[in-house]
Amino acid sequence: MKRWKQWFTDELTTKLKKLWSYLSVWRELSSMAVGLLLWIQSAVFLRWIDPTAGTYDAGIFQIYLFAIIGLFILHGVVRILMKLIWPTSDDYLDHEFRKDFKTITPWQKLKLSTFIFFAFLFAVALLARTI
Repeated sequence: MKRWKQWFTDELTTKLKKLWSYLSVWRELSSMAVGLLLWIQSAVFLRWIDPTAGTYDAGIFQIYLFAIIGLFILHGVVRILMKLIWPTSDDYLDHEFRKDFKTITPWQKLKLSTFIFFAFLFAVALLARTI
C-alpha cells in the first residue's frame, strides 16, 4: 500500500510540474480559467443577492467563439488583400519586420505591442457585439 501511495504521489507531482511549466508559458490560460470559474460561480452569487435573478446559459460563449472565428477570417482576408494590392508590405511583414522590431527602442516596442494588443482586443469586442 505504501508503495502505491508513493507511486501515486510521484505521478501527481510529475503531472503538476508539467502542468505548471505549461501554464507558465501559456499564462493566458489562467485568465480564461478564472473567467470560466467566475462564470460558473456567478449563478450562486447572483441568487444569493437576489433569489429571483436569472443567469446566462452556456450559449453566451458562442458570441465570443464566433467573434474569434470572424477575427481569424478577417485576418486571412486582409493578408490576401495585402498580397494582391500591396505586395511589398506583405513581404516586409513576412521577412523584415522581426529584424526591425529588434532594433527599435524599448519605448517603441512597448507602444507598438500595446497598440497591437488593444487593437485585437477592440476587434474581438466589436465583433462580439455586432454578431
